[in-house]
Amino acid sequence: MLIFACALLGIGCEPPDSVYRSSFDQQMFGPASIRIHPTFTQIRGWNNDGKLDGIEVTLEMLDQFGEPTRATGTVRFELYSYRPDLPDPRGPRLAAPWTAMLNTTQDQQLRWNSALRAYTFQLHYPDISKNRYYVLDAQLDMVRGGASGTTKPARLFDQLIMPAQSGEDKDRIHYHTPTNEPGKNTN
Repeated sequence: MLIFACALLGIGCEPPDSVYRSSFDQQMFGPASIRIHPTFTQIRGWNNDGKLDGIEVTLEMLDQFGEPTRATGTVRFELYSYRPDLPDPRGPRLAAPWTAMLNTTQDQQLRWNSALRAYTFQLHYPDISKNRYYVLDAQLDMVRGGASGTTKPARLFDQLIMPAQSGEDKDRIHYHTPTNEPGKNTN
């Protein structure tokens, strides 16, 4: 009897199985846009040696209500020189693209910042300078479930012009690339 009672107690202490988002929940509360956070994305040194190491990026995933949410997928960052007064401000690409995955529990725990409710990435680029302007592009590639149970790729974009850091961030320009997903106005 004692073994049976202990076994029942052990069974009752198991955590419940994860509840998966339905396709409706995913459509309602899944990522609808991404945003490179203009305040928290900064040129930094993270080795405590006094040298700049690259860019620490804070990337928000936003649902259709503009609220932060989590996402799975592949994130890609590209850094360009800045060309002022042109329709496309991107000059030559300065480094090979950085790619990060958000598909496992470990990926999520490594990147998610619960205080900011956003993901944090360190983009190593030792040639970075606080005296130059840069264009930083972000892209999130996801797979979404369709209404008929099929999957379809989805891609979200954002772009941030990072100014030379003179102590003022008021010059920071932020662009959202329009999405062409169903239900989104592209005008």
